[in-house]
Amino acid sequence: MSRLVAALDVWGAGLRTGLGTVRAEPVLGLKRLLLPVSYWRTAEFGYALRQLQLPRGARLLDLGSPKELAFILARRRAFEIVATDILPEAIDLTRRYALAQGVLGHAAGRVSSEVQDGRALTYPDGSFDAAFAVSVVEHIPDDGDTAAMRELIRVVKPGGLIVITTPYGTAYRETFVQRRVYEREQEGNNPIFFERHYDREALERRLLSAGGARVVDLELWGEGTIRMERILSRLGRLRDVLSPFEAVLSATCLRPVSGGQAAHPMAAFFTLQKLP
Repeated sequence: MSRLVAALDVWGAGLRTGLGTVRAEPVLGLKRLLLPVSYWRTAEFGYALRQLQLPRGARLLDLGSPKELAFILARRRAFEIVATDILPEAIDLTRRYALAQGVLGHAAGRVSSEVQDGRALTYPDGSFDAAFAVSVVEHIPDDGDTAAMRELIRVVKPGGLIVITTPYGTAYRETFVQRRVYEREQEGNNPIFFERHYDREALERRLLSAGGARVVDLELWGEGTIRMERILSRLGRLRDVLSPFEAVLSATCLRPVSGGQAAHPMAAFFTLQKLP
C-alpha cells in the first residue's frame, strides 16, 4: 500500500469518527470533521494499524494515545480497547466520544476508558493481547519512560506486541516549558519537563532495552527537503485552512528515512514482542 493510499485510509477513518459523533456531540464531531487526522498522527496511526494485525476480539491497552486510534481499531478490527490516560478530563472526553459513536463498553468492538499512571499500571500480568502508546512515553519525566515500557511489557501476554511512536533526532535533547504539563503543575518559576527527543543511544538504553521483549520492527521517520512541520507550525491560525488536507501533506512529506539519506529523522516508530 502506497503512503498516499495509507494516509487517505487513515483520513477516512478519522472522518468516520467525526460523522459518527456529530449527531450526539455536535462540537466534538465538527472538530473531527474539520481535522479528521493531523500531520504526524496520519503516519503514526498508519504504522500502528500495520503492526497490530491481530484476531478479531483481541484485547488491547492504549496508554495515553490520541484516542482516535482506539476508535479506529475498535470499529475496523473489532478489538476491545481499554483506553487509559493520567488525566481525568481526557478520560471523560474519551467516554463522550465512545458514547456518541455507540462503542462504549467492555467487549469486542468497544472502547472503555479509565485513569491510569503508565509507570504503575494496576492490571495483572498478561492482561492484554497487545498495547500501544502513540507520542506518549517521551512526556513522562525522570525515568518514567523506562518504567512505562517495563509496565507495558508486563501487562501484555507472552508473544504480544507493544507498538510505540516517539520523537527522534540526531542528538538527544529535553524540552522544558513555563506552564502546566499534563498532570504536573508549575511551582514558582521553575520550568517543567515537557518531552524528550531520543537519539539512537537513548532510544536503545531507555526504551528498547526495558527487558523481557525483543525488537521486531524499528523505523525512523522524517522529512526531506520540504520541512512541512516547520511550515505548518508557523502558520498559526491559518493552519486551520489546511486542516482537512493534513493527511495528504503527511503522505507527501513524511517517510521512512535512513542515516545515509539527505533527510531529517524526526520520529522513531517501533514494535516489541514480549518473550515467552
